[in-house]
Amino acid sequence: MISERTRNIGKTALNVLLFCGALAIIVQNISLIAENRSLHKAVDRITAQIQAGQKIGDELSATSADGRLTLIPLPASAAEHLLLITFSPGCPACQANQEEWTKLARGLEQRGWRVLWVSRDRMDVSIEYCKQHQIPLSDVFGEPPYYTYLQLGLSRVPNTLVVGPGGIIQKIWPGQFDSAQWKQILAYFNMEEGTSSSATAVR
Repeated sequence: MISERTRNIGKTALNVLLFCGALAIIVQNISLIAENRSLHKAVDRITAQIQAGQKIGDELSATSADGRLTLIPLPASAAEHLLLITFSPGCPACQANQEEWTKLARGLEQRGWRVLWVSRDRMDVSIEYCKQHQIPLSDVFGEPPYYTYLQLGLSRVPNTLVVGPGGIIQKIWPGQFDSAQWKQILAYFNMEEGTSSSATAVR
């Protein structure tokens, strides 16, 4: 027969095992909570709006119209001026901005600026959109790799960015333009409403 002592030892061992199992579950849950928090922070960083003063990187790349992965040319000196427009062909806000973007691009190009368009979508869809809106395909990039997607904040489009040497964002206008924002943009570039190339000054 099993002695009382043996029964007590068995009960104690069982209690220890149950305690260890419960402790393991608690530790696992704590670990999962920590991982979830870390994941949420990472997602927040990914989806956070990029801002003026932020460095977007020296070697961003994306697919050019000829299907090759190509470096996006960024200014190498203060003498170079770049307007970078990030968009998605299916984005209603991007479509709403297009008329103003076209005016702005034409005016700045006449003053020696380079205007580049970066789509977060497939290149075939992006090319079709750009053809519809007379955007030079030589200035268009799409299908960005993950690094470029993150650095340019392509989870949120549209963005209209002035980029300086070293890939520093000098100015950014996020989202769809309203009339007040459009006036601010024209004022920044010393342009007048109703014309895209009235000013001669270059920032």
